[in-house]
Amino acid sequence: NYEPALDMAMELIGYDEFFEKTKPEARREGRQLGLGLVCYVEGTGIGPYEGARVQVQNNGRVSVATGIGTQGQGHFTSFAQIVADQLGVKVTDVDIVTGDTDQFHWGAGTFASRGAVVAGNAINEAARDVRHKILDLASGLLDNVPEEHLELVEGTVRIADVPESAISLGELAQQANPMRGAVKPGTEPGLESSNYFGPEYGATASGVHAMIVEVDPETLAVEILKYVVVHDCGRVINPLILDGQIHGGVAQGIGNAFYEKLSFSPEGQLLSGSFMDYLLPTAMEIPRMEVAHVETPSPLNPLGTKGAGEAGAIPVGPLFAQAVEDALDEQQVEILEIPFNPSRLWHLINEDKA
Repeated sequence: NYEPALDMAMELIGYDEFFEKTKPEARREGRQLGLGLVCYVEGTGIGPYEGARVQVQNNGRVSVATGIGTQGQGHFTSFAQIVADQLGVKVTDVDIVTGDTDQFHWGAGTFASRGAVVAGNAINEAARDVRHKILDLASGLLDNVPEEHLELVEGTVRIADVPESAISLGELAQQANPMRGAVKPGTEPGLESSNYFGPEYGATASGVHAMIVEVDPETLAVEILKYVVVHDCGRVINPLILDGQIHGGVAQGIGNAFYEKLSFSPEGQLLSGSFMDYLLPTAMEIPRMEVAHVETPSPLNPLGTKGAGEAGAIPVGPLFAQAVEDALDEQQVEILEIPFNPSRLWHLINEDKA
């Protein structure tokens, strides 16, 4: 659903006003402003599969184990939210373990923006299985009330709108593990389930980045004045975590576009092997970002999610080059490489002059 994202980005960056008013006024003042706008698509959420085990403990807490690893993307919170939505418990009552083969044997890994899509849907399927077990057991304990008349609320299962009928999930977990009698054929003890999700196709996320830069005419230093991201990764699980993913990706992309470079001598000796020589953007260079979202649910998985891990970084290189080219349009500079920097810009301009 590309057009709404493009329209939103153009509005947020002030596209028409920039070219009709802002840039001409700045040019009369001797300032060089430029605007870049880049659209992109990102393949996410590829297979082969991920799996998870969800279990309600006797104390009412819910434990989740999944084979996927995590490196700070916020998976623990997002996965807990998915389980909490299915089982009607607090997010803080869900304990997550990832990437521990002692707890869960099978998994493929975190790559290609697939964590929330593939592992998230596996966790959702396992939690849904447990939800069905809860409703089935509770129905029998509540005089065979039809399951559609039951609800899971605040760590209990109860007849809808009848609070006094509530049974805590901890008590229900104990009931599901009888010490007397027999487990009926076709059933299992406990309130737990393991399940897997393997997408047939990857889910395609998309978005638009736009930014306004100012290039100093003497030093060719570049300052980012405004940065806008409009992103569509399907159903958003946690907006704050998603924005953090995008902020980090944009910072990485800016470093990739204008700062970070492995430099070698003619003899092949690395010249930028320490942070004294390898240029990294800091909080002084990374701008505040205005982030907005369009939600087009993916039809390829039950949660309707698409990946977001690389969304911040993908378009920044060409975006940066485009904005700087626009700022230097009078010099007719064409940027065909990244990373570039003030020194490289100076060479490009003077090479063109020569």
